[in-house]
Amino acid sequence: MKTSKFVLTGLFGLLLAGCSGENRKERIALDYSLPASEYKTRLQASDPNTWRPVTVKTTTPTGGVTLAGNGLFKPAMELNVAYLLNSFSVNHLLEPFRIRAGKDVVPDSVPQVGFWDTELRGSNAGRFLMGAGNTLRWIEYPELRERVNELIDGIEDCSKPNGYILPYHPDSARSEEPNYARAWLTHGLIEAAVAGNPKAYGLLRGHADWFNKWNDMHPKLLYWTYNNHQGHIAGTRTYLSPVGIPEDLQVSEKYYVCDWWIDGLAAQDDEAVWRYPLQNPHSYLITSFEAYLDHYFATGNKTFLDAMLGAWQLIHNKWEHVGGSIAICESKWTTDEHGHRSQTGADHAHPPCSYYLTSYGHTGETCGSVFWIKFNQRLHHLFPAEEKYVAEIEKSIYNVILANQTDKGHIRYHAKMQGKKENPRSAANTCCEGQGTRLLGSLPEYIYSIAPDGLYVNLYEPSSINWKIKEQDVSLTLDGNFPFQPEVSLKVSVSSPVKMNLRVRIPSWTTQKVDISVNGKKYATGKPGKYAELSRKWENGDRVDFTLPFDYRVTQYNGVDTVAGYERYAVEYGPILLAATGGDKAPHEIEMSNFEEWLIPDKSRPLHFSVAGDTLLTFMPYWMISNQVFSTFPIVKNK
Repeated sequence: MKTSKFVLTGLFGLLLAGCSGENRKERIALDYSLPASEYKTRLQASDPNTWRPVTVKTTTPTGGVTLAGNGLFKPAMELNVAYLLNSFSVNHLLEPFRIRAGKDVVPDSVPQVGFWDTELRGSNAGRFLMGAGNTLRWIEYPELRERVNELIDGIEDCSKPNGYILPYHPDSARSEEPNYARAWLTHGLIEAAVAGNPKAYGLLRGHADWFNKWNDMHPKLLYWTYNNHQGHIAGTRTYLSPVGIPEDLQVSEKYYVCDWWIDGLAAQDDEAVWRYPLQNPHSYLITSFEAYLDHYFATGNKTFLDAMLGAWQLIHNKWEHVGGSIAICESKWTTDEHGHRSQTGADHAHPPCSYYLTSYGHTGETCGSVFWIKFNQRLHHLFPAEEKYVAEIEKSIYNVILANQTDKGHIRYHAKMQGKKENPRSAANTCCEGQGTRLLGSLPEYIYSIAPDGLYVNLYEPSSINWKIKEQDVSLTLDGNFPFQPEVSLKVSVSSPVKMNLRVRIPSWTTQKVDISVNGKKYATGKPGKYAELSRKWENGDRVDFTLPFDYRVTQYNGVDTVAGYERYAVEYGPILLAATGGDKAPHEIEMSNFEEWLIPDKSRPLHFSVAGDTLLTFMPYWMISNQVFSTFPIVKNK
């Protein structure tokens, strides 16, 4: 049997996975002997007259971005469209609505999926509307639009005069329906409305009016079955939509906002995450972080912002895998002989830096990375000069979202870090399919951010954007072959010269300063982890060129999946997480020196690397792994 010997280096900096950056305030003690009902929400709402909405520094484009055919995003979106069209029929999606409304059910060849359809009624309609609505903002697919309109018409046909649209009777909610399914349907209606369906906002407003009066349910929402906090986002997104009213935010504040949790997150207390006392922790905690930031946007109350900055530090430092997947999923509370709740057992608990590498530890769900992306997007709009938020979005897209889409367009549940990737055979309306299709449909919106005085270039996906500066039309085209090639070119198109500030992200993963030229002459030097500001009067045809210096980063593993007598290391190339594949099952012997001498770029396959003196091993992008046996943290022998 052949063995492999290769070499790592400390030349470019050896990182320790997580558990760095301890910077929390005095520990907030949680009393786990208390029943969940004792962890109170505010039960009162602030006066809208005191709200001081925050003016964000950038906004997300809701259209006007066109993807080039040579990039990664457009093929991923096309696969996602195929997934949406081939998964469930409109009649399947409408079945629970029609049953609740007492209407005839149109037979469908695919029965309702156990749990995902039967216990989360309405979520499948939300899944489709999220994915399809987001997609139609950028690319027109007639069949997809026809199905969106047909589904919206069907929901409207089953709605009640009082605005009620949920596909179950109010007194017969199952499982997570009052939170999970309601949030998904809310997202879906908003995305369909933004995509151009004229009825979706009307349905959303009628539904929210009914929900705001669902008085007997409101006090139960945060104590409902599983992941209760996830319903919070439905109210805040509705309020921030064009049809929002203050009552939407006030109901959310009264029945979801918890000051005891705000205090714990602001203090960066670990237990506020992994021992969240209301039923069970999950990556779904991050969707409630989105909602808390929405409260800040709406009211200007800095208490919300301080708590969410603490929450970001907690997740980033202690519950995020190399590559961007989230290392906390559903964990089970147990009760000891005294009736006190605790969270024990290696196969269920997710303490700080546990970092399970396989689904045995139930870690790395696609939906968690979607929420992380959305959370970082909100923070980027508040602090666009802080490159780290877009860096999180970038690595999560390339190393989780693209990695968890199969070559047939199906969406994996987990981002396993070693072994073999999951291979879903068909659609099932899982939480990760729903959030995955939502994110895949929205990919163009992360490339650029629009500022009052210009544009932020965040990602390097080949594309173009059309927008306005003071009523003047401006276009920018981004050419290149990222991440396969480091060269990037930007071309400005205007009908007449326009003064604007073009801000170009120089990623934190670059290892040196970047020279930026305008029309062939050096104009600025960008620093890693910053945005280079190019402020000038731009003329038609002006061109910006720069090259991003890719390099290697090595991260030592310190989670629970260690192997006695060995160490493990992950390798990233630029923002791309690499996976080792092709070697035998024996641990690979590594020495910590001369990294650049043994990892050899394959000139015929960009982002693939062979190993000097080894005919077995290949390092390749994790997102490109399909059926191979792999490891993102190869086991190595201690010296």
